[in-house]
Amino acid sequence: MSTRNTGLINLDIEKFLLEIKNNVPLWALGTEEISHQSGLINTFQRLSASIPSFAIPCRGISLWMWMQNPLDTFAARKFSEVSDINVPETLKNTINFISSMDTGNIPLEDLDNLLQTNDQTLVIKHLFPLLRGPDGITWLNHSWDTLLRLGTPELPKTALDLVKWDDELRPVKQRLYAQYSFLYLEPQEALDAVNKMDGDIWGLWKESIKCELFLKLNDKEQAIETLSALWKENIWNVNWGQKLYGLLNPAPTANILDSSDEVSILLYSWNNAKLIENTLKNVATSNIGRAKIFALNNGSSDNTGEVVKNAENIFAKGQYQSIQLPVNVGAPAARNWLLAEPDARKGKWAVFLDDDVELPENWLEELLATAKQYGNPGAVGCRITSTTNPTTLQSADYHIFPPGSGTSQIEGLTERIMVFDNCRSALDYGQFSYTRPAVHVSGCCHMLNLEAINNSGPFDVRFNPTQFDDLERDLRAYLAGYSHIYAGQLRIGHIQHSSLAKASNIKGIAQVFGNKIKLESKFSEPDINSIFSKDLISLWSDTENKWRELTTIL
Repeated sequence: MSTRNTGLINLDIEKFLLEIKNNVPLWALGTEEISHQSGLINTFQRLSASIPSFAIPCRGISLWMWMQNPLDTFAARKFSEVSDINVPETLKNTINFISSMDTGNIPLEDLDNLLQTNDQTLVIKHLFPLLRGPDGITWLNHSWDTLLRLGTPELPKTALDLVKWDDELRPVKQRLYAQYSFLYLEPQEALDAVNKMDGDIWGLWKESIKCELFLKLNDKEQAIETLSALWKENIWNVNWGQKLYGLLNPAPTANILDSSDEVSILLYSWNNAKLIENTLKNVATSNIGRAKIFALNNGSSDNTGEVVKNAENIFAKGQYQSIQLPVNVGAPAARNWLLAEPDARKGKWAVFLDDDVELPENWLEELLATAKQYGNPGAVGCRITSTTNPTTLQSADYHIFPPGSGTSQIEGLTERIMVFDNCRSALDYGQFSYTRPAVHVSGCCHMLNLEAINNSGPFDVRFNPTQFDDLERDLRAYLAGYSHIYAGQLRIGHIQHSSLAKASNIKGIAQVFGNKIKLESKFSEPDINSIFSKDLISLWSDTENKWRELTTIL
């Protein structure tokens, strides 16, 4: 028996959706973010006493959570707690071994300090000898994710070989090697490694990763076949269903650039000459049709102004316009300055790009096609990732929780706006490559409907220099009745981190906290409740329609 079969294939889809909608409405947010997974497991477990069918998604999500973190004793124990007698023997043996492992008395704080240095020499010197020791598995468990993210393929591969693996844990080593292969090796070589995994133990993870590898190999038919079989037996997985629907129903891009003259592409930069030069070249070599480009030098002291001015030579005559400001006015004001340009306001769409992005050729086509498919919404955004291996997610599929769902991070402030960061800096396995409604889309690359700007207002300059300005505008437009769409099938590479991630010193942190206080002051609790309720209704309508359609065609 494969672990892919969790018993939902014969469950009535209408009954399944109705029961979850009435009892676990936040399920529609997604099934990938780890803290949300834990909450869903506990909720389904509690409710299964009165609704026995809930034991199925409870087991499925707990098994998926463990497969994503196979050395995690908590995840293993949780699956043991909720699993049934039909678990394959090989899976049961692996789970039981990990559940009974002594996590050891290792100095986690010292390990975290070591890993946070990102100094590979220090990691090799101090961590690798410990991996050879009796607590090697425990050291690996706490360092594996960081080893993968350091960007040097030899580090995680060597770490796997240093650890002394018990026979019961050989399948785990195979699973970790397959993960390393996906992130660092060529797709065919990675597929070979994934195919060697035991399907009775790793069925869910194996098939999910195979689907993404088939897409990397341009074998869409095989990817759809693989994901269809996986989702039909596991309809509790929100992300798989969304991804499958997107593969079967891509937004039509044929002739979509016929309306490109309705688009203004807007960029601004401060002291980032090399990066904006690369970004402008990227824009010029992509498929943008007759879109107009406006680039603003935001009072730079380096040669950004020269780069911005000279870029007119790489675009068609009359297609590009440069703007020079004598001082840095901050991001919100720079965005508003661009929006105030008379020629930029003649069309329908304003696309903002950060000055440090890498664009695929079809990026504008995907944004326009998605907008058309979803009835010309107020904003369309996309999936934002790092540009270096391994590819990590920076932004994807934002929603918000109802007020009171989280703990305030600022003493004395009641925080009502709790954004659900669905991807939370996860490694990118294609788990968010789908399209659906969202509350907010990333400002690194977002296409705004100028009608929404005209009716709900531009960016608020009080969020200078740049934190929460794009979120605040999206929330304001959402309250004004404009929908937003996350187009995760489109991936944009972002070279630098977000402004929040870069706030590493006291001044930067104070700036973030100050702007968060401003954000909270702009929206009342009824406002946030309204946004949350409307978004949840939209998510459920979208999910129900897609699940019903999928069950009729598969």
